[in-house]
Amino acid sequence: AETNLDGAVLQYSVNGGISWTIVGPPAGQPSRDEGINWFNGAGIFSNPGSQPIGNYGWTAKQEEWKNARFSLDKIPAANRAQVRLRIAFSSNDGNASGNTFDGFAFDNFFVGEKKRNVLVEHFTTHVLNASINADTYLNNLLADQITIDHPVSDFNNIQYHVNFSGVDYLNRANPTDPAARALFYGVSQPPYSIMDGLLIPNKFTGITTELNKVEFDRRSLVDTQFELTLDTIPTNNSRTISVQLTLKANQAVNVPLIAHVALVEDDVIVPNVGTFKNVLRKQLFGSDGETINVPFVVDQILIKSKMDIELNVPISDPSKLMLIGIIQDKNSKEIYQSVVVSAPGKGGSPIVGVKDNDPVAVLNLNSIQIFPNPADKEFNFALPVETLSDTRWEIIDQRGVSVMKGDFLRVANGKLGVDVSSLSNAVYYIIINGQGNAIVRKKLIVMNRN
Repeated sequence: AETNLDGAVLQYSVNGGISWTIVGPPAGQPSRDEGINWFNGAGIFSNPGSQPIGNYGWTAKQEEWKNARFSLDKIPAANRAQVRLRIAFSSNDGNASGNTFDGFAFDNFFVGEKKRNVLVEHFTTHVLNASINADTYLNNLLADQITIDHPVSDFNNIQYHVNFSGVDYLNRANPTDPAARALFYGVSQPPYSIMDGLLIPNKFTGITTELNKVEFDRRSLVDTQFELTLDTIPTNNSRTISVQLTLKANQAVNVPLIAHVALVEDDVIVPNVGTFKNVLRKQLFGSDGETINVPFVVDQILIKSKMDIELNVPISDPSKLMLIGIIQDKNSKEIYQSVVVSAPGKGGSPIVGVKDNDPVAVLNLNSIQIFPNPADKEFNFALPVETLSDTRWEIIDQRGVSVMKGDFLRVANGKLGVDVSSLSNAVYYIIINGQGNAIVRKKLIVMNRN
């Protein structure tokens, strides 16, 4: 087709063809860069489809077949009972001397549901105003997605609370998993957001406000390499969870891949600080995920399961838990697909003797990690935050008898070693007491070798 003289346009009608509306951004919208390979022309002289304004459509010589995609969510939900679609082509009455044009052709027309679930991974901390503003921007984007005409969001998100710019209360409960994800992406400063693991120079560079509903829509139109199904398996313990992630390949896929299942809690309230959305509580396949080194062919199915995972993290409201499963290219970091399901109501770490008005003290104690576990002659306390001088620890055997005790005054570089070579091989409990009568218990397995 001659540039801006001939063209074609896709239109829809909800009144039996009496009137037609273009499938595309509304006329007069400042930015018309939406969809994939959508209308590339405006002011087309021949006005395909007899448009009242804009004269939009495909025009010019394309050189090759193009795959064009656009969302039909713009058709009002109340008018979707019977929708007609047409492609209208129009040409002016002559060609420039010496030029021959072949007109316009299309095939493989498809109308259906989007298959891709877009995932935003957002790194944040409540100690920076910039992060709080970015949180609000992202949360509003998600809220604005849900409308009468668009009942399902094109994206979901996981928010990782990191300690890079000061002590974040939610990071204290599980500092390892957010840090591992930040290391994987090379994140050094919150706020930072990445969509489906992708960075594109001059477009997506980690700045949260670079994300918008147009980009979510465009990404959701891209074919998915996998179909994912995420299920939970009943357990006999309210503080353990078992999950099964099923992958089915839609196309041939090379390896290595990474599978993750994230336990996420929504609307987490930290007194005197704020309410936080979609907070990562725990990576159920481990901080680095499950690596897959078997290449896929079309329709190949793989099941990854993890049984009786201990929920050694705090959970504020078991009714607001969700599981987010992902499959990702380990090298390019592109997320090929994600899936979100509700999680069964589960409890977190057992906490006893805690004053209701001192939740921060509990978070401080829960952030103290013990490793290695099982321990051979020695284990370490890892303290990602400053521990107050009145914080003490005690090791109790299964009879309830105290066998060792101490404090954290000798901590060096965030680590305190404890010699347990004199203890018998057995399961013990470490009780940590802190400010405000806060107490937490952690399990220690001693397996001393000769």
